[in-house]
Amino acid sequence: MFGRRRSPSPHPDDRPGLGIGALVQVVDADRGEQWAGEPIGVIVAPGGSQLGGTQRTWTVAFDEPVYTEDGRGPFERATVLSRQLVPVEPTPGSEG
Repeated sequence: MFGRRRSPSPHPDDRPGLGIGALVQVVDADRGEQWAGEPIGVIVAPGGSQLGGTQRTWTVAFDEPVYTEDGRGPFERATVLSRQLVPVEPTPGSEG
């Protein structure tokens, strides 16, 4: 009983397929930044937890500069809530 480590429970907003190196699309959600055009990028680092540790974030590097719906930007990288990230399959011939 003592000396055993419990494995950490997953965060409620973690989705399968999210992690460093994952190709993702940023989509609208009820909370979080609203991005123009649902941009695509690559997760380059964990962003941490927000709101008392209940919402996981990731740092996303975009393939081209992006703007928010209210006109701020351009951004080359941003910290995005995991609930706004959807894994994207690379298109054939885009690797390399």
